[in-house]
Amino acid sequence: MSAVRHAFDYLFGLGVFGFFYWILNGILVEFRPVSETGSIYDWANYMWSASVIIYLVFGAFWFFRVLKEWQFEQQGGM
Repeated sequence: MSAVRHAFDYLFGLGVFGFFYWILNGILVEFRPVSETGSIYDWANYMWSASVIIYLVFGAFWFFRVLKEWQFEQQGGM
């Protein structure tokens, strides 16, 4: 696999994650009439925010690790 393919894998995963985030974001809107400032709405909002941060952080670590493996293979390693 080339480095460009790894980049597209990461971007595709980000796109799929963004699509599901967009589709499922309606769940958060449904909590608003029940508890706009209460714990359920805040918890759901924190969970959505945390999922974005987790994907971006761990996805970046994965991407750079895969690129290092690709460079190692290109230099004649294993």
